[in-house]
Amino acid sequence: MSRAGAAPVALLAVAACSAGGGTLPPRLTAAEVAGVFHVCALRFTPVQAALPPADVLGSVLDRAPGPGKPAPSLTLSGVAPAFELVYTHAGDGALRQVRGDVEYGAGSVFLHLASQSPSIVQQEALLPPAHLDLVYHAARRRLTAGAEVSAYSVRRADYTRAAGIGEEGLQDRITGHLTAEFAEGGC
Repeated sequence: MSRAGAAPVALLAVAACSAGGGTLPPRLTAAEVAGVFHVCALRFTPVQAALPPADVLGSVLDRAPGPGKPAPSLTLSGVAPAFELVYTHAGDGALRQVRGDVEYGAGSVFLHLASQSPSIVQQEALLPPAHLDLVYHAARRRLTAGAEVSAYSVRRADYTRAAGIGEEGLQDRITGHLTAEFAEGGC
């Protein structure tokens, strides 16, 4: 085998083994994580300490919508690698749905927002990253994201609306992190 052919084979062998010489942990499956999870926390925290965090759950998603309207929830399909976030918008009382794809990791699920959403403006108002990495806690049936999620930027108008502050003196984009908690069966 030539040196050029040996390098990819060696890389595949290394990727197939963990540092301890065993195999990598198995990836989660759609069936394992399937369910309807209540939105318990959703907060955008700017990296600039002078700016207040924005409680997206309280300012964009209606925590307790009126009769006949669903509470904010995240549904992970048990069949397809897909999700749907359903909520009532706190500002206008309209029902909103954000859909996307799910990728499964060894202890995490990765939500990738898709263009299936009704409008990118509604989606951006949630202050989401392009993809959200959620750690899956099987025993408690919870999904969480913390400060370990990479920083990303959101539109100034969306951030200030969610944070309840004025736009004056702020840059066009605000950089920060999203923390989140979703729980099956209630918060």
